[in-house]
Amino acid sequence: MAKAFNERRCIYVPATGGHPKNTEYRVAWGHELWEQPTAVTKVQMVYNNKVAGRLSPSFPDDTFDRETVISAFALLDEGKGTNSKTSRMVLVRKEKGNFRVDDLIDQTEGEILDMYRDMYAGPITPVVNVELDFNKDVDDNILEMLFRVDIS
Repeated sequence: MAKAFNERRCIYVPATGGHPKNTEYRVAWGHELWEQPTAVTKVQMVYNNKVAGRLSPSFPDDTFDRETVISAFALLDEGKGTNSKTSRMVLVRKEKGNFRVDDLIDQTEGEILDMYRDMYAGPITPVVNVELDFNKDVDDNILEMLFRVDIS
């Protein structure tokens, strides 16, 4: 069976608000095989690194999931994202609360590192490296962060 969707750029958004552990939204731009290849942007659910192609995304209320996915669309339009098998771009939004920005970035980096180490756990533990690509204030109390996650 031919691959129906050929992604060119992807950004992953960790799912929150009651989704199972190691769940992500994959926001991707690429070509889908219709009568002819057609450029599309789509959101797919990913569970433990496996795309659930026929499962519609769900965005829990009272989380940043939906807004973060919308922001990922804009970043794809700007040319951000990757289709590498060994590297991912991961977008996260968090409330700053009483955290210093650097501390919130460090905490989020650690959470992403733990998630991917857990997701790829097996007989041979992969090397996971997480590095901040950029961060920006969404408003006075919300920080958006884009990380590059390299897995080898």
